[in-house]
Amino acid sequence: MSSAAKRVFVGIDAGTTGCMVIIFDEKGNAVGQGYQEYTCSSPQPGWIEQDLDEVWNGICAATRQAVAKADLPREAYHSVGLSSQRGTFGIVDANRVPLMNSLVWNCGRALKSVEAISAVFGADEHQDHTGMAISPLWAAAKIIWLRENRPELFEKTRWFVNGQEFFLARMGADDWATDPASLTLNGMMDVSKLDWSDRILDVCGIGRDRLPPVSTPATRVGRLSRAAAEATGLPEGMILCRGAGDQQCAAIGAGVIKQGMAEFTVGTSGVMVAHLDDVSKIKGRKLWWGGHGVPGAWDIEGGAFSLGASLRWWRDKLGRNELDESSQRGTSPYSIMVEQAARSKPGANGAMFHSFMASQVTPYYDAVARGGFLGLGLYHERHDLIRALLEGCAHEMKMVFDAFQSDVEGGITDFRLTGGGTKSNGFAQIMTDVIGVQSTVTKERECTALGAAILGAYGSGAFSSINEAVGAMVQVESTFEPNTGLRTLYGEQHAIYRGIYEAIAKSRQYAALSEFSQKYQ
Repeated sequence: MSSAAKRVFVGIDAGTTGCMVIIFDEKGNAVGQGYQEYTCSSPQPGWIEQDLDEVWNGICAATRQAVAKADLPREAYHSVGLSSQRGTFGIVDANRVPLMNSLVWNCGRALKSVEAISAVFGADEHQDHTGMAISPLWAAAKIIWLRENRPELFEKTRWFVNGQEFFLARMGADDWATDPASLTLNGMMDVSKLDWSDRILDVCGIGRDRLPPVSTPATRVGRLSRAAAEATGLPEGMILCRGAGDQQCAAIGAGVIKQGMAEFTVGTSGVMVAHLDDVSKIKGRKLWWGGHGVPGAWDIEGGAFSLGASLRWWRDKLGRNELDESSQRGTSPYSIMVEQAARSKPGANGAMFHSFMASQVTPYYDAVARGGFLGLGLYHERHDLIRALLEGCAHEMKMVFDAFQSDVEGGITDFRLTGGGTKSNGFAQIMTDVIGVQSTVTKERECTALGAAILGAYGSGAFSSINEAVGAMVQVESTFEPNTGLRTLYGEQHAIYRGIYEAIAKSRQYAALSEFSQKYQ
């Protein structure tokens, strides 16, 4: 890679299914990257856990790959910024050693425990206070679950931690703190103060002494230790900076730092984030809001938690054809899937896919909803199903986008697509056609890693402001226009997509299916 890079910044994106590490120069060009997959486990239906040591090993492996590919002198390395999962929390002892697997953001074990929050807060009151709708998916409900179902473990737990502070500590950070941009999916923050909510903590049965204090994103927290340097391949003594939650990093990596701008990250989950100058810009309750990666600012979000996971599910469970062909051609199985989808007509010959593989989030917040193919006939072929899969993911994205248009003052005037799912122009065009507005794609698709690197660069003093860092390192690559000839087709399809969901949910059949699966697990 380019040995001419004078100063580089490392962005680490420790995601749900893998870690992406990218090394960027001062113009935001990637000069080396690595990726390492890891797993989640599901000990019971709807439960999702993750081994923090496995994630750490993934961070180290991906970083070693990136360093090897960059092939840069040690003195070129300036800073590390970290993006971490939000809503996934570790349960650790006084030495910060995990006592069990972390509980992942999409874990559904707290369906009953959430009632403790509902008993204290009304729905509107809770959202005004925390920025979040009441949901069993947020960390607060899962801490209550732990207290109710694993009381001995609950009492032994010294710290309930987020990935941000846990992995920075592993790297050598001496500033043991979290930040508002990493706490959004915890549902434990007083959003007006961008700090822990004592009222929520009281319901959870814990005090502030069992949580890291809340500091700010993009701040220096220490230097890379010798042990972490040996594990990652990075030079000892590199500046470590607190980054932010994954979606706030993605927003910064996409340049979303002004009112009216939004980006939709299509990764394992799909999350749309818009910048907020002030919470007074919020006009509805279909979304959630919290701290931005820009210190002292807010963001507003909506989610579709199984977008990339749905594509990966097809790849892993049904995609032998695509895997074989991708191996023969030396390309991604996802590229083969998009090619297959292009063989089917828009509308997939009436086949439809609901992508609620791990609940429906925005705008219904339905933890028991599940996905599936609908409208199948004997005439459907494999390429129809794959097109239905891609269109179904795009329709759930549209449900989220429409919530922003109605619930944010002025709506969205600059819409950007990011994440691994946008690497295919074919899929980006399907998303644009279904959502129905112009979309912009940045040169660096892995905006989460870029955003983490930008926060590290700013936090370490390489830039004087977030604006300066974004201006230097974020580059726009292309723009997609919606196909006006498909507007009617996709409008009708979207109405059916949403109508079928609402009919099943209203009749309580998702709930019945959830109860059935728990009964006969």
